[in-house]
Amino acid sequence: MARSLPLDKHKLVSNLRLLREVVSVTGDGTNDAPALHESDIGLAMGIAGTEVAKGNADVIILDDNFSTIVNVVKWGRAVYVNIKNLFSSS
Repeated sequence: MARSLPLDKHKLVSNLRLLREVVSVTGDGTNDAPALHESDIGLAMGIAGTEVAKGNADVIILDDNFSTIVNVVKWGRAVYVNIKNLFSSS
């Protein structure tokens, strides 16, 4: 949805969430802020990103490298599995 209107991005994210989809959004500009905020996981670029985008994101990618998202997902899954195991063993 690059180069789309902010309202269109926000509408897509909102509708996907209504369908109970898990939605992640990446962005770096002020126009991305509404979709970043509405998503389940908002990822903003730390170097090129605006303060508005970073303020509405859940994760800030400090090196602006899109491939870093792979590491973010791996760590997120590891944390999730560990928390799940912690509570299921009680």
